[in-house]
Amino acid sequence: MAEYGESIVKQFLESRGFLVSKIQETTTTKTPDFKVYRDNKLVFYCEEKTIDNDDFEGCKNDSTYNAITRQFHNAAKQFESINSNNEVPNVLAIVNLDSLKEYHDLFISLTGHAMLDNGNYLKIRTVNDYTKKDMNYINLCLWFDKDTFKNFLWRDDKENSERKKLEKLFE
Repeated sequence: MAEYGESIVKQFLESRGFLVSKIQETTTTKTPDFKVYRDNKLVFYCEEKTIDNDDFEGCKNDSTYNAITRQFHNAAKQFESINSNNEVPNVLAIVNLDSLKEYHDLFISLTGHAMLDNGNYLKIRTVNDYTKKDMNYINLCLWFDKDTFKNFLWRDDKENSERKKLEKLFE
């Protein structure tokens, strides 16, 4: 499934004028999937994670939020190994193949809050410490339902320097 998700993300980025270069995988160092360029300059790293369909067969102790934060954690480790100081932004692209999960689950997983219809937020879960730490390594999450881009979620960055760079790139 990883190749399927990677092809969706690569096509999406290339349709927005980026040059996407696959990073060779090694057994010694965890790395993200892609280096992404614009005008021959490295502008961000990108990791694709696929959330597979969960058919509920057997006994599982992996809720929607745990499945998403596990993918987020694994991506953060990959970004940390190659770009721990955020010389360029890190972008996580999640390709969701599970019709029971959606973008709002990503928001809840990372913030612990659900957005209400009136625009307010309701705290519904606690965000664990490793997820909070992982947020230091991921500047933007792109969410795809199958092959369709649905939404994005920015890291709450005090200076917003990476966000400004990425907003300009994605204009």
